[in-house]
Amino acid sequence: MWGPSVLLWTSAGAAVLLCMAAGDDEASADRGSVDGRATEQNDGRAPRGRVIYNLDASEFFVGTFGPPVPETIDEFVDSHAALGITDLFINVNAKRTNYRSAVWESVWDGYDPAAGDDQPFFAQIEPEQRTRYIQYVKNVLALHEQGCDYGKRMIDAARRDGLKAWISLRMNDDHWPYLLEHPGHSTFWKSHQEWRLTYGLDYEQAEVREHYMKLIREVCERYDLDGLELDFLRFPYYFRPGREHEGAKLMTVLVEETRAITREAEKRLGHPVALAVRVPSTPWIARRNGLDAISWAQAGLVDLIVAGGWYLSVDSDVPVETWKGLLIGTDVAVALSVESAINSGASGLRGMSPPEMRGLLLSGWHRGADAVYLFNMFTGPYHDWPREDHDRLLRDAGSRARLRAGPRRHALTITHPWAAGERGEERYLPYVGTHGVFRLYIGPKPLPSQRVQIELVTPDHDEPLEVRLNGLLCPWSHLAGQRHCYDVPPEALCDGYNLIEASAERDVTITWVEISAQ
Repeated sequence: MWGPSVLLWTSAGAAVLLCMAAGDDEASADRGSVDGRATEQNDGRAPRGRVIYNLDASEFFVGTFGPPVPETIDEFVDSHAALGITDLFINVNAKRTNYRSAVWESVWDGYDPAAGDDQPFFAQIEPEQRTRYIQYVKNVLALHEQGCDYGKRMIDAARRDGLKAWISLRMNDDHWPYLLEHPGHSTFWKSHQEWRLTYGLDYEQAEVREHYMKLIREVCERYDLDGLELDFLRFPYYFRPGREHEGAKLMTVLVEETRAITREAEKRLGHPVALAVRVPSTPWIARRNGLDAISWAQAGLVDLIVAGGWYLSVDSDVPVETWKGLLIGTDVAVALSVESAINSGASGLRGMSPPEMRGLLLSGWHRGADAVYLFNMFTGPYHDWPREDHDRLLRDAGSRARLRAGPRRHALTITHPWAAGERGEERYLPYVGTHGVFRLYIGPKPLPSQRVQIELVTPDHDEPLEVRLNGLLCPWSHLAGQRHCYDVPPEALCDGYNLIEASAERDVTITWVEISAQ
């Protein structure tokens, strides 16, 4: 709730990849998986894929889904289960917990209910968030005083609805690091300025790792969970620059210890307790941030890897097939993480539209994802979209056939976080020049009945460009504001990657590149 949070292949050899698909065929258009295996719905319809929903707890406590009382938890879970999610990831912490923890400070620790809203505890909240944050603290405390444990109530509701119930821990959340006395900070964070990174704390410090291990132990002992997620994307920085390689060894030990804790929980509960990790988009970027998820999987330490971008933009080119290829020989599943914001690098951060999110989900399934993972859906999708669009997206998210049949958009985005050595640069737009070359992954080709267009934003340039897709000319269609639209001949399209070339007689600035299917 509180958010801070293509490589251009032109060589002949690389161009072969432009028309490669990631294993799509019509017979498997609705292929889904739970732990990597296709599953049929109880009513006998086509199998649906695994749809994971991660709920930021703070949004519940500010009343987005109704009064923050136990019954609203039940209603939230019931309604989302009816829309087709299969796994509910229940977030219980940032720098503090939303339950009465024995090892961490809780959200309300330090707040005096008798002292009013002007008390020192609330002194350093940003003015535009003040009312909202104060009510958040009061509501967390009120739920606790009603005898309701947020995480337990969520788990119980999920079980009744047949969902897998996970606890999700943010492993280095660091909202408002510039407000040193903000009430969201823990005493642990405030007391160790020497351990602070740009965002988060330095995991090279044994005390920092043990601080988080205490929380891991507590939630695995406290809750009847189906799985635990270590969310390493909230936030994605764990070591000082130049220390990531050594830090990765320390993080592997932490994951080993966590796996041992989940095994103990399995013995106590009498059922499996899976372990998931959410990490940056590519294996290399994850590893260069100290998160060697492939090694963890190969060592049998994790069951699910969730890969994607962080806050500043969803990543439209997560190489799911690369993750899957490196995991051959393991039983580890891969989920595509889809956040709610999109950014081309030149466009600035904004919320995604329903067709943009549909395009990302379809691409993920096409590339072989075992699940799709929806994060921060309460922002643009829940607040700003028409409710029918929000609900339709959740209903369609697990079905490749439904996603393909509807409108979708595939845009060029930044990759964030990025790491030196990764192909390309962190920001790909704006492009300035006379011949821009852009690669987009679109999943399966649009249906013959759909109109497909290339859409480019070219500020201060209203002349048509020469635009080609995979070498074939795309006629100019119309200009909508600053957005140039070009019709794509059906024979130009490929499953998977497609190459756009935009040429002009003089330098032109391009700030947005997209393929749309309506």
